[in-house]
Amino acid sequence: MALDFSEYFKRYEAIVAEVEGVFDKFEAEMGDLVKCGKGCSDCCHALFDITLAEAIYINHKFNELFSGLERSTVLNRADQADRQIHKLKRKVYKASQEGRPASEILLEVSRARVRCPMLSDDNLCVMYEHRPITCRLYGVPTSIAGEAHTCNLSGFKGGEKYPTVNMDIVLDRLITIGRDLQKGIGSRYMELGEMLVPLSMALVTEYDEDYLGVRAPAKDTGSAKPAAAPVEIKAPGGAPFRAPGGDADNCSSCTESKSACESCTSKTIVLGGDGGQA
Repeated sequence: MALDFSEYFKRYEAIVAEVEGVFDKFEAEMGDLVKCGKGCSDCCHALFDITLAEAIYINHKFNELFSGLERSTVLNRADQADRQIHKLKRKVYKASQEGRPASEILLEVSRARVRCPMLSDDNLCVMYEHRPITCRLYGVPTSIAGEAHTCNLSGFKGGEKYPTVNMDIVLDRLITIGRDLQKGIGSRYMELGEMLVPLSMALVTEYDEDYLGVRAPAKDTGSAKPAAAPVEIKAPGGAPFRAPGGDADNCSSCTESKSACESCTSKTIVLGGDGGQA
């Protein structure tokens, strides 16, 4: 039986509606500073993660709307993006092992450019109506953990005071939906609701009972290899996510391409990014 996410989708869509209202207000009151327009794809190369509720919602809409060659094209782009993100993760891990300052590493991550798999060859979003919340607010001033950010192509200048969207509040509300979803479906993964993933991974993932930990694990017949103990991984902001299995060093030392992750037992979290700093 398919899982019913309708309750959580409605709550997510309510947040989207609020975010759209905020952006519209910026355009109405400071339209000369908001430079977003058709064909501008700066935000489509920013590196960021999305929460569980948003990932499942976008995945659902993608599966509902796309098929055939068009679907395959998007999934191929998602695979390419995952490969780039995988290389970046290894680079970040190596830098941390070398003792480089965390602020320096995070700055490098924030400047990384990864093409969104939903960006078409004509620089238009193929899922514009269902794009992530981060994309919807990219062109206006936001704050993350007390630090201001805005699009480098906008008219908002550093050092000036502007109304600012507190992304921490938005993230908390999205994570709350994810936590309620975890409880509502009866997932055995207690920190599932705090999971953050790249959009590319959200598109290719099958959010079924097995993946979400709803279905009880198969009984041990004595022939199967015991599952590895869960690994605790810290997400951005310090929120823990306990992965279903795997070794803590698997992804950091793995030499396989990102396409091999679907068959891998290790579930990891990718560092998030941002736009320009205000």
